[in-house]
Amino acid sequence: MSILLLISPLIVVIFLGYVSAKSQWLTATTVQGLSKLTFQLFIPAFLFKQMATAHFPEHVNADFFGAFYLPVLLCFSIAWLIRYYYTTPTNEHLNAASAVYALAASYSNTVIIGLPIVLMMQGQQALVLVFLIVTFHSALLFSLTSVLAAKQQHFSWSSLLNNTVNNPLIISISLGALVNVIGIVIPHWLLSSLTLLSSPAIALALYILGASLTNYQLTEAKRFVIIATLLKLMLLPAMVWFAAHHVFHLSTSTTQVLVILSACPTGVNAYLTAANLKAQQQTVASTVLLSTVMSVFSLPLWLYWLS
Repeated sequence: MSILLLISPLIVVIFLGYVSAKSQWLTATTVQGLSKLTFQLFIPAFLFKQMATAHFPEHVNADFFGAFYLPVLLCFSIAWLIRYYYTTPTNEHLNAASAVYALAASYSNTVIIGLPIVLMMQGQQALVLVFLIVTFHSALLFSLTSVLAAKQQHFSWSSLLNNTVNNPLIISISLGALVNVIGIVIPHWLLSSLTLLSSPAIALALYILGASLTNYQLTEAKRFVIIATLLKLMLLPAMVWFAAHHVFHLSTSTTQVLVILSACPTGVNAYLTAANLKAQQQTVASTVLLSTVMSVFSLPLWLYWLS
């Protein structure tokens, strides 16, 4: 019961966003404006402030990243093989289609879903662990997807690097970490301003996620959508738990953070990558929708297991 109470505020806010957009109380233009404001100002302010004032745990090492990213890469590979060898021929380039499908089955919505759950479950002290994962999460998976899909179109490392470096989330986390490491003391007035800007960040991000779900619908390729959803919500967190607990022997609290992040639904940015590569747009969109809906049931199960 306590676990349901833990995530129920998230569900309510996401549902309100969905209803607002579905009923057209909020127009698509309004949602787009709110999204730009949230992810280019409020969320970066929140991430910068938390990273700049965080106390870095001494136990973070290569094992921490290995326990998360090795299962992520394994899940990515499994999904790639499924899409590459067990699919009917289409007009899409098979390399691009397989890479994008693999991204949908392994890319977690760490900021919008994972961060607030970790915050409610473990408090502020665990946020730095989330930020360490977020910093490399998109860069690794988007780079891998782009490289594997490169045969479809001209691939540019400079373009990929430019998109990564100019990501507001990565910029804010990196600058916050730099301020923290150097030991720069943030003036009180600036810290207060960042706190004010940060306060609506999580709620707005969840609200916009709900509103964005109205843009997606289940495609005819239901078999692949269901498989990707099961890989994302069940297999990946199971592998992360096994790696963190049995292989790298991480602490219980660290294992909880990694499993929660891996058990999050597919991130919306996976669809943006699919649209950019012109591959598997409907399948990825459907996976975002189905995994988000099903995570309402799967996340409480993982939280119960971790408790």
